[in-house]
Amino acid sequence: MRRSVALALVILLPLLAAAEDAAAEYQKRAKKLEQEEGTGAANLARHCESTKMWKEAVVELTRAAEVFPDSRDLQERLEKAQQRADTVVSRPTETEKAQYQAGQAALRSALAKKWKDLAAWAKGRGLEDESFEAAARAADFGETKAASSDPKQQAVDWLNLVRRKLKVGAVTLSPKLSADAQKHCDYLVLNKIPSSASGDQVHGEDPNLPGYTPEGARSGMSSDIGRMEPLGSMKGMIGTFYHRIPLLHPDLKEVGIGFAKSGDAGRWGGGWCAIDYSGVGDRQEKAPRVVAYPSPGQKGVPRGFDGENPDPRPAGTDVVGYPVTLTWFDGEEVRGVEMEVRAAGVLVPGYVSSQEKPARADFPNDNTACFMAEGPLAASTLHKVVVRATVKGEPFEMTWEFTTGTRMSEEGWR
Repeated sequence: MRRSVALALVILLPLLAAAEDAAAEYQKRAKKLEQEEGTGAANLARHCESTKMWKEAVVELTRAAEVFPDSRDLQERLEKAQQRADTVVSRPTETEKAQYQAGQAALRSALAKKWKDLAAWAKGRGLEDESFEAAARAADFGETKAASSDPKQQAVDWLNLVRRKLKVGAVTLSPKLSADAQKHCDYLVLNKIPSSASGDQVHGEDPNLPGYTPEGARSGMSSDIGRMEPLGSMKGMIGTFYHRIPLLHPDLKEVGIGFAKSGDAGRWGGGWCAIDYSGVGDRQEKAPRVVAYPSPGQKGVPRGFDGENPDPRPAGTDVVGYPVTLTWFDGEEVRGVEMEVRAAGVLVPGYVSSQEKPARADFPNDNTACFMAEGPLAASTLHKVVVRATVKGEPFEMTWEFTTGTRMSEEGWR
């Protein structure tokens, strides 16, 4: 018996080591492709900047900054492009537009092929999850011929970058849901609903007020609502605890986005933006059902969080740490949650909430464990998260890491 066990170990251990080596090599190759995308986007942005195609420059610089979040040069260029896009009317020549479109097409075609090749490489080494991820990336590049200059599509594209890192499927922008969301935004502007209004006033509609529609009323109750333009609002929602959860649902297939400018948007500027997340489809069996955010391995994570409505922060607190969440999307019974975060190996003091012990007595945690540090997270630091619980009566433990950037937070929530 001992000889049989020893022989099995002799055979098994090299196989396990080979699998670990293959997984590490996959991550190395995937990172290289992500950097190639970021570099390509930054180069396309140079063309857009030189030809004063500022909206297109914002698109490309946003993509590049997601890959290289700590690049000061990219952040400064993005801020400049955003300012110019709001104030300057671009008039590129047909040749300049054609050059940009050709550059986009070439980059996306090359990346689609390389991700497809990586998917085949991973499958040949038994890395099924990695192969699925790479194939999805290839499909994204193959199906999306060019980055959109439409603000609503830009917001969806950014959300899909987030979802891709989580290995949940991409979503599409639904014309029907967007039309409904637009009706709700128009209602908010028409009735001059202020930023200080209650959640019920912002999400609901009064049938006795002008601009009321059944479609807008429904959408308002199924939307995250922000005060920035679509991309800023989308980033703001992902930067919160409560509002990020529906946008990260593995079965979400479609979203709708409405936006209406108003004159009282305060420090956020813009107007009212509704992101309708009611487009949940069939169960995605290959997608993870327990979703962590920030995502495993994510870099450039914002450091702080100054609240949302409802506000999950303990009463009397100011800026806390960026919310770290783990959500069980199948409604499992989750008990006895323990959650800790370490920054460079040092335990971070903070606030832990769960479905059993929610952050607010009047609002559920949506089957989510959440950690918020007592103050902003340390900048440019590796953070390790450990969550332990009992799930459906069985012990559960999950560990992952992310690295903060230098930014304090994203804004735009409601």
